[in-house]
Amino acid sequence: LGGGAITTEKVISSNIASRVEEQLPSASGISASIPFFDLPSNINSDSIKSVRININEYKLKGSGTKSSLAIFAKNISKSKPTQIGSLDITTTIPVFKLLEESGFNDAEIIDNALQISVGAGGVGKALLVPEYSNGQIYFQIKSVSVMGSPIPASSLPADIQDQIKSRSAKDFTVPQGLKVKSVSISSKGLSINFQGNDVQLDGLASSL
Repeated sequence: LGGGAITTEKVISSNIASRVEEQLPSASGISASIPFFDLPSNINSDSIKSVRININEYKLKGSGTKSSLAIFAKNISKSKPTQIGSLDITTTIPVFKLLEESGFNDAEIIDNALQISVGAGGVGKALLVPEYSNGQIYFQIKSVSVMGSPIPASSLPADIQDQIKSRSAKDFTVPQGLKVKSVSISSKGLSINFQGNDVQLDGLASSL
């Protein structure tokens, strides 16, 4: 029974991965997995309870940037057109690409933020965090230190934040049916999390 369950799980996961590959032909390194305890329901019902899909590399249509995708979907209809009850996608742009496109020559990732040099001779350090608004991803100052002495970001002139934003802003197209829930930086790169309900797979694929 255990071996049969494993085989069934592999077949269902393989079919899901194949469906994703059909919809996202430029994606590479696709893998899918479903919980074992969902197998009876997945076999006997007209939908898949939940699935996790990982894509090692995919070029986002909005920006053309290669990134990885981590997808968690629930209540996926087996029939076409495929309807997804709830969808959570995190796309991560690699560190080297993030630093290359940040607009700051000496940027590096420190404490889940982008650190840049500021001031004459680069004696100051500023930590920047990503934000998303009105179709753009950009950076804002979280904190500044000069020769090791911290300066609250709230005490900085407002136009400095505007300068940082205008210098770093990049247009970003949100996939159809989804909304941006968070933007963050880690050692892996820049991660954007989207979420949505009652998403049509065909529409999503055409805009992702």
